[in-house]
Amino acid sequence: MYHEDYFFSRVRTAERLTPSMIRVVLEVEGADRLVETGHADEWIRLAFAPDDETPVSLPVLSNGKWGRPDGSKACPNRPYTIRHWDRERAEMVVDLVVHEGGVGATWALAAKPGDMVGLCNPEGRYRLPVDARWIVLLCDITGLPAAARILEELPAGIAAKVHVELPDMADRQALTSQADIIAFWYDSFGKHGRASRLDEIARDIRLPGGPGYIWIAGEATCVSESRKHFRDALGFDKQRITAVGYWILGQARV
Repeated sequence: MYHEDYFFSRVRTAERLTPSMIRVVLEVEGADRLVETGHADEWIRLAFAPDDETPVSLPVLSNGKWGRPDGSKACPNRPYTIRHWDRERAEMVVDLVVHEGGVGATWALAAKPGDMVGLCNPEGRYRLPVDARWIVLLCDITGLPAAARILEELPAGIAAKVHVELPDMADRQALTSQADIIAFWYDSFGKHGRASRLDEIARDIRLPGGPGYIWIAGEATCVSESRKHFRDALGFDKQRITAVGYWILGQARV
């Protein structure tokens, strides 16, 4: 069950992680209230200042409802994975993909210590079945932060194959896990006449035998087609597939 709440946060550091990714470390005010989901792919929404003259503001709880009784301007917001959360230090790590014209990307490119941003309580979808012996992770670069965190939280004894579509092979990251990992990197994101070819990659994946789990994240249409392939063409149990459309071609994720 989602627990609605909102928080101010301040940039501690911002660094270029790879050519297409910026890592921002945030100090979250009121961190003791933040309710974690228990899902390794959990995401929050970052709320940005609506313009250069207007500071970030948040909804407030009034008469049991969240709103803006003061008439403050709503802030544009976008969803991002919590790459790491340290409650004791009130520190949240968020990796943002940078691309031309993106609200979050524009903010991340200019982010510096002390900058303010808003965020909300997280949501998540990933849920590994207790009997799973293997996992397939399929995503484009927007899903890489979640995939990396999922791998870090996997127990030993799981066979993990991760397939990641990148705009450039320089965007590869070191992946760590107690599980046995095999990583496949695809230099095809935004190339070859398509924004993403995640669905084509899915059709080349051969699933192991025995009980497993599939997690898919990326462009919504490609994610949907990938899910259909595993479910319909391969007959894989749809209850063991988590498919999340992180973005939609030609649309802002609002």
